[in-house]
Amino acid sequence: MVLRGHVESFAARKEKYQLTDVVDLGLRIVPVSNIVGSVNRWQDFDAKFRIRNRTTYHRYQRIKQAVERGEILPPVQLYKVKDRYYVVDGNHRVAVAKEVGQTYIDAYVTEYLPPGNTKEHLLWRERSVFQRQTGLLDIKFTELGAYEKLLDQIRDYQAEESQRLGVAQPLEHAASSWYEEIYKPVVQLIRKQRLLEDFPNRTEADLFLYASYHKLAKSRLTNQSVSYREALADFQVEEHRSLAEQLRDLITGLFTPSDEQDRCPHHSLIMDEDGLVHVTPDCPGCRRCVRKPDVTIQDEDSPLY
Repeated sequence: MVLRGHVESFAARKEKYQLTDVVDLGLRIVPVSNIVGSVNRWQDFDAKFRIRNRTTYHRYQRIKQAVERGEILPPVQLYKVKDRYYVVDGNHRVAVAKEVGQTYIDAYVTEYLPPGNTKEHLLWRERSVFQRQTGLLDIKFTELGAYEKLLDQIRDYQAEESQRLGVAQPLEHAASSWYEEIYKPVVQLIRKQRLLEDFPNRTEADLFLYASYHKLAKSRLTNQSVSYREALADFQVEEHRSLAEQLRDLITGLFTPSDEQDRCPHHSLIMDEDGLVHVTPDCPGCRRCVRKPDVTIQDEDSPLY
């Protein structure tokens, strides 16, 4: 068997992204498939993390035999860069885990972050904070400030669930429940309707955040408490109508006046902030802006509304 290439070098990745800040994440459960490189021994393994240094092969075999016997091995140590991990200690354990098809591995993780000197780096840092607070790893935004807005929604859900169950729910536990009950169903609709084709340069999380403003607006404009579950009912698939059409009608119907006479009498309390529509907290919900207008959606490089 010819072993080609080698795993990624952490030093190269650190230099590429100018990684400067370090955050200790503690003990985590890490997807084995996301471990792509090594800190000090990247040349000892091929691109698929198969061992190349035959002088340590006996150690590799001992670890593999222990795994096959069902023994519990100590956690490895990893550095995290975005969604990728690099082995500090435990290269052979990772190599064995990949060979036997292990899905997850216990690891002590240290995350490396870049300076906040570009929009890309700032988004990266915002995502890192969001992940540490919620434990949700696969939500990606393209706009600054979106993670904090989404975190506010998760906290609302946390409060709803705590009240419903009569027991205070930890944020990370509530976030996991929110992800399964609220986020994933909407994302599945977005995928089924191929909504990203209608809104290029956006992510599923971007579109979810836009759609979730419908919950906020509907609650305030009707002076009623609308739960996440009730708001989701407005986004169910309808025959002959795509989610893109429903999303446009729902949001423009709640936020955009149809003519000058229908403009907000309360000094434009319905506003557009940083490309995302929202209703200010002091909106009295007079319903003057509920009529659906005949509007033109902005071009693909502009915010939705």
